[in-house]
Amino acid sequence: MNLKKMKLKTLLLFFVLTIGFRPFLQAQQQVVLSGKAPEYAGYQIELYRYADPISEEKQLLTRLAIASDGSFEATLSLQEITYAFATFDSYQASLFLEPGKQYELTLPPLKPVPPSQKRNAFFEADEISFVLKNSHPQELNRQIEAFELAYFKEESRYFNQIYHQKSQAAVDSLNKLLHQDFPPTSNTYFERYKFYRLAFAEFILHQGESKQFIQTYFLDQKPDLGIPPCAQLFKQLFANQFEFEGNKIQGNDFKRLVGQANLAGIEAYLISENGWNSELSQLVILQAINDAYFQGKFSQRSLLRLLSKIEESTWEQNKKDMAQRLKAKLTYLQQGSQAPQFSMTNFKGQQHQLADFAGKYVYLNFTRVSNPICRQHLDQLKTLQAPLQQELHILNLIMPDEAEKQAIISQQNWLGTFYVVDEQTADKYRISNFPIAYLLDPAGKLVLSPAPNPLDGFEQHFINLLRKKHLEEQSHQSR
Repeated sequence: MNLKKMKLKTLLLFFVLTIGFRPFLQAQQQVVLSGKAPEYAGYQIELYRYADPISEEKQLLTRLAIASDGSFEATLSLQEITYAFATFDSYQASLFLEPGKQYELTLPPLKPVPPSQKRNAFFEADEISFVLKNSHPQELNRQIEAFELAYFKEESRYFNQIYHQKSQAAVDSLNKLLHQDFPPTSNTYFERYKFYRLAFAEFILHQGESKQFIQTYFLDQKPDLGIPPCAQLFKQLFANQFEFEGNKIQGNDFKRLVGQANLAGIEAYLISENGWNSELSQLVILQAINDAYFQGKFSQRSLLRLLSKIEESTWEQNKKDMAQRLKAKLTYLQQGSQAPQFSMTNFKGQQHQLADFAGKYVYLNFTRVSNPICRQHLDQLKTLQAPLQQELHILNLIMPDEAEKQAIISQQNWLGTFYVVDEQTADKYRISNFPIAYLLDPAGKLVLSPAPNPLDGFEQHFINLLRKKHLEEQSHQSR
């Protein structure tokens, strides 16, 4: 019971305001962030937003560079209310930014977390809101916080009636109490926030099966996915829509449309079968592609072709941009995609770029000398056949905390060259534990992602890859 509520709360807080969905855009205005946090002296906290709630591409808003005395100030320009977030130490802190406003932030108590722990797949940051000093009760962040606290209090009060008994009377009582405690205001954004947030209790009763529910929240008005409750409601309501349509009695017709990457046909199908308009159908298509890509029930190639067709279509530019971002997200670190570029430093202090090693295959071996399993893999690489070594750059990539192990490394005669990379590089390659490796082709594209480790047959995979390449070259020459 509590897990269900916590999950809902976490998901709701996670979604963010985005450019392109706001119905009440303003001119660019400055936002000023300032504060003083002496214990954070020397820190640099990066503040982000998501470009849109479907691709969830992070966009940097500004950096809070904290001086030696703990003071910081940053200015950015916005034309819309924006939900921003920053991940630092053990926190993911967030706040709503309004154009033209000034915010004095109070940072939470310092709770350092080692970068290696942050990359652990089981690490979860504490989700908090930035504390604002000298803010008025009618300030947007405080209004939303007060509303959320009241909502969860009333939801807890009527939890059994709503979630188990499916009581409409309980939902009506919850809505009535919250309307009384939070009467209409002049803040358009806050009113829309309340409108979609209150929809969750109604959603629980029907699980979105009611056509009237979709009509009320997504057809009678343009979906405002820039508002977190609207984005979350949309994602829950239309989750796995391609699979849902494919399982209908005439689902084979729909599956055929997806397999053929027939964008116009899919949109027309959703409009005629469900009574939706183009705006909703297009957003659902984008979300459905995201949901379906890794599930294995639809061809990934067809889904990517759909995204390409959206980019070439007459859809609104914001949706075409979403399709482009979504394609980049889905193919990131996938076989055939371009490997992310990065800088590395050897033990002589010389800096190199990944692009410097183009022309040969590259084995990116993210490793830790202090890790016994990593050392086993490095030892096994020594057995790699000499002809294969000639075809391959072996880059052993270590983190800054192991840079002082140069003497130990030089004694082992391990193959390849050791380079020190930063935490951002590890993040780019989604390193959650060590060792992990990637194989790049001479053009810098990922061919094994991730690559098998030396103890699990990397050498044989590489031999097969070279043989395949040789056969393809022979076939091309014989034409």
